Amino acid sequence: MSVLQERIKERRLLTGMTLLEVANQLGVKEATMQRYESGEIKNIKHETIVKLAKIFNCSPAYLMGWEEAQPIPTVAAHKEDNENWTEEELSKIEEYKQLLLAARNNKNRGQ
Repeated sequence: MSVLQERIKERRLLTGMTLLEVANQLGVKEATMQRYESGEIKNIKHETIVKLAKIFNCSPAYLMGWEEAQPIPTVAAHKEDNENWTEEELSKIEEYKQLLLAARNNKNRGQ
């Protein structure tokens, strides 16, 4: 999997969004979004990468792998989009974010 696909999936999960939610914001079908994320579609249009970066609150350069650290979005920033989430679901998302941060830190340290 390329850096682009890894980062698309990482950012989608960090924002707590489903493939369908991202697809709806992009104006594509859920299957197309899944193919972007899996790497089945390798040549993603520049405009699509820019839209994804806006959705995920990061830069297109970060998604492409040209930049490293980007702020990790908070669930609170997207809670208005997901007002039906339970506190337990929000807690699990935060736990997952912490695991991703730890994995990123370990990777940066060469472990």
